[in-house]
Amino acid sequence: MTDTPLRIIHRLISWRFACFLVAAVTAALLLRSSFRVQFDHSIENMFAPGDALLEPYERLKRTFGGNEIVLALYEDEHLLEEQGLARLAARREELAQVSGVKSVLSLDQMLVEKENPLVQGILSLARDQLITHFEGFTHSADRKTASLFCMLTTSESATVSRRRTIDMLQQKVSQYPAGLIAGEPVLVVEGFRHLEDDSQRLGWISTILLGTTVLVCFRSLRWVVIPLVVVQWTLITTRATLFESGLRMSIVSSTLTAVVTVVGVATVIHVIVQYQDALRRRCEPIQALTRAGSVLAAPIFWACTTDAVGFFSLQTARVGPIRDFGVMMAIGCLFVVPAVAVVLPGLALFGHTKSIILPPPAPRPWLDKVMQRLTRGVMQRPLLVVGATMAIVSVSAIGLYRLEVESDFTRNFRAGSPLIQSYVIVEDRLGGAGVLDVLIPVPGEEGDRLSWSLLQRILDLEHRLQHEIVMRVNDQGNVPRLTKVISLASTVVAGIPESLRNRPVPEPILRTILKQLQTRSPDFFQAFYAPNPDHGGHYYLRIMLKTKERQSASSKKRLIEQVSRISRDEFPDAEVTGYFVLLTHLIDSTLSDQWKTFGVALLGIGLMMLLAFRSWVYALIAMVPNILPIILVTGLFGWLGFRVNMGAAMIAAVSVGLSIDGSIHYIFAFRRSLRAGRSLQESLEAAYHTVGRAVVFSTIALVIGLSALCSSDFVPTIYFGALVSLAMLGGLLGNLIVLPALIRLVVRE
Repeated sequence: MTDTPLRIIHRLISWRFACFLVAAVTAALLLRSSFRVQFDHSIENMFAPGDALLEPYERLKRTFGGNEIVLALYEDEHLLEEQGLARLAARREELAQVSGVKSVLSLDQMLVEKENPLVQGILSLARDQLITHFEGFTHSADRKTASLFCMLTTSESATVSRRRTIDMLQQKVSQYPAGLIAGEPVLVVEGFRHLEDDSQRLGWISTILLGTTVLVCFRSLRWVVIPLVVVQWTLITTRATLFESGLRMSIVSSTLTAVVTVVGVATVIHVIVQYQDALRRRCEPIQALTRAGSVLAAPIFWACTTDAVGFFSLQTARVGPIRDFGVMMAIGCLFVVPAVAVVLPGLALFGHTKSIILPPPAPRPWLDKVMQRLTRGVMQRPLLVVGATMAIVSVSAIGLYRLEVESDFTRNFRAGSPLIQSYVIVEDRLGGAGVLDVLIPVPGEEGDRLSWSLLQRILDLEHRLQHEIVMRVNDQGNVPRLTKVISLASTVVAGIPESLRNRPVPEPILRTILKQLQTRSPDFFQAFYAPNPDHGGHYYLRIMLKTKERQSASSKKRLIEQVSRISRDEFPDAEVTGYFVLLTHLIDSTLSDQWKTFGVALLGIGLMMLLAFRSWVYALIAMVPNILPIILVTGLFGWLGFRVNMGAAMIAAVSVGLSIDGSIHYIFAFRRSLRAGRSLQESLEAAYHTVGRAVVFSTIALVIGLSALCSSDFVPTIYFGALVSLAMLGGLLGNLIVLPALIRLVVRE
């Protein structure tokens, strides 16, 4: 080690108590800010600015004042009777008073007759047609379940949080018979609720697990406390930095606490092993810590830097939450270095300034035997080790082509949760919870907009959407994939007796019906026909489509493509958008981003390795054992038929950054032994018996810490924890088997 880093280490140890005091004061000053970091719940944040999907979605919001829809359901055996409709109207008015609800659409608005005699007579004749028309939209086919469409205000104009609105709706609807709520906004809010709950709970679980692991491995309460203090200081400074820089937690950020915890603890474990080894060689505590610092300063710096680079590569993703997660984790990994520097010396040496009689290490004959056998086996058959590894990974890599995306957002929650049970009911009784919107621009003067010819064109489009977009069901033949198609045109026609539909409705009668429909249900009218805010004198007609939410990504994308194609056949300027469209493309973008971020991570980490080792040979050797496990795990994921969600789609870039830490420590130890005059085999054995043990302990600690994520109620968090743990275990085997085999083949004494 050069003089400058060594002088820094000496000063940190000499000024250890002053440094610790500064760390304590810093944490105290930043504590309040660290608790003020908030979650960003907006779906827009999940896409890159300027994304083509956002423009029609934003236009839909501007035109119709929000498109987020919460379905409120309850059961009523007498729904269509006078008392049932009265109850429905009262509940509609009650839900409309909830803060954040723009309007509520329900069946009673279409059936209450208070119009002029002409319109009243026409609509009375068509009452049954209207009821049939709204089946699957405002009520179930058996006419015993009511569905109220609660249309939410935009998040920008809402006076309360979206979470508060959903909670108030849930509270009121739960008082109705078999009352429940569903809809994409509910999924998003509940997803964030789980994440916010997970953020602290998972941090504590991982802390307890890691503390127990360190206690079992090193039998010292001091070394349980030190890494936990390091982690807490890192978390406080990281969160405060996020708050001061204006960053918010996102949909994948619940793992921040757990991942920073395992990175911090794994780093400290390397220090523990080196420090205790020096003490057993009869070094004084200060001398032992100085020696450990001189040995580990460079590998710890480069390990945390590569962790940060791996996470920061997520900045190239298109999905907003993943980019935010990358920034947060990069900051957290970098802050581990100053945390270790200012916290560890003071706590490690507190009360230990004189010689310590350290007991011999806990007997681990199995570990020593494994290390010895691995050393001999790798040295004797390095080519076989590398060849067999490459063959296994090659077979696994074929599974990459079998990967499929999970775009059913309901599968982000455990199957038995109340939320999923609500969706099962909606899917079964009301044709599905997925809602798409088709926007049709309507130019022209005031009197020409809603002509009978235009309404007929809209009806032709609706007919094509319902009859051309089908799926094959074995016992039923071709079944429409759109369970309901609703627009102003179809509602007007449904309100006209069938005997009057064979010829154009006279313009005065059509105007009267439209006027009375607008008077009867202004919320419904405005929800389907509104002025274009971007173009004066123009309007938009909206067609609302319902489909099953719980279907595969490929099926959803095919449905969206078919709706878009048919709509543009009839109206070239038509646009298809809505929550259903955005969420369908969200995870698909994440999967394609995975390989881009993985490539960027490899490039960035490779550059870090080149700077650290100043040798492209060692840089390449360090990369290989950590790339192969990721290909192996991801490929097996495809072979086993698991679908990729947001948690699984992040593991490539993240895992390579975390697992390469062991390679960095191993190569530094190996080269240090070579420079001391040892042979290649002696240097490999020395690395095995020093760094090898630390890598085993730190990986075990990391995997145990990440296992806390598997207790989450949010499935992507579970996937992330499980898959990164598997990749870490693969990286451990790579560092203990493949890495020394590559060194044996490539490096010459």
